[in-house]
Amino acid sequence: MKVFNVDVDSFSKLIQSCKGTVTIITEDGDRIVTNSMLSALIGFAKVLEVASLKEIEFECEDPEDRVRVLDFMMKYRSDK
Repeated sequence: MKVFNVDVDSFSKLIQSCKGTVTIITEDGDRIVTNSMLSALIGFAKVLEVASLKEIEFECEDPEDRVRVLDFMMKYRSDK
C-alpha cells in the first residue's frame, strides 16, 4: 500500500500504544522497526515520506496491533 499525508503525531501515538514490535517493510525489502532508537532518530515523518513513494507493508508481532495499524493506514492509502 502507498500512503499519503499521514498524521505523524497520530501514527506515533498509535505505534507507542502497540503491545508488540511493528515493522515497516518496503517493496525493496528494507525493514524499519518502528519502536527502535533508529526510527526515533530518523523520525516518523521521514519514514512515512518513503511510504508515499514505495509500496509498504506492516509486520506486527501482536495480531491486535496489526488490525489497528492497518485500520489507521487505510485512511491514508493512495489507491482509494
